[in-house]
Amino acid sequence: MTKRLWFLAVGTVVALGGLAAFFVLRGLDEADKWSSVLSLFFTVTGLALTVAGLFTRGPAVQSADGAVAGGSLRQIRGVKGDVVITGGGGGNGGGTAPAAAPASGDPDPAGAAQSARGARTGGDLTQIDGVDGSVRIGSEPPTS
Repeated sequence: MTKRLWFLAVGTVVALGGLAAFFVLRGLDEADKWSSVLSLFFTVTGLALTVAGLFTRGPAVQSADGAVAGGSLRQIRGVKGDVVITGGGGGNGGGTAPAAAPASGDPDPAGAAQSARGARTGGDLTQIDGVDGSVRIGSEPPTS
């Protein structure tokens, strides 16, 4: 457990314990009134965070940065049509990843990209983005 997560857990327990002690000291009737008011604020805060989350989505990014694969590495994104990738993808046919010459992809400057910086593969590295039609990689003939 990281320090940050540990402090968050301890802080949560202390806050809930303090709230429980406050309610016990106030009595049942006043605690009920306080809990109603606090529920209103938590509900409004949750609604605001939900609405903010709908409008602050960042670009979709696929990343295999620093990945090590003994075989092939594939990234496929935004497919609405057909994608056919057959076989192991060539390369050295599996085995162990090479120690030298990492394969890399150049991400879009806007951040909406596929990235494989520092990735090491024993086979092929394939990145396909936004396919709306038919993409075929391999040697098998089409089935339709």
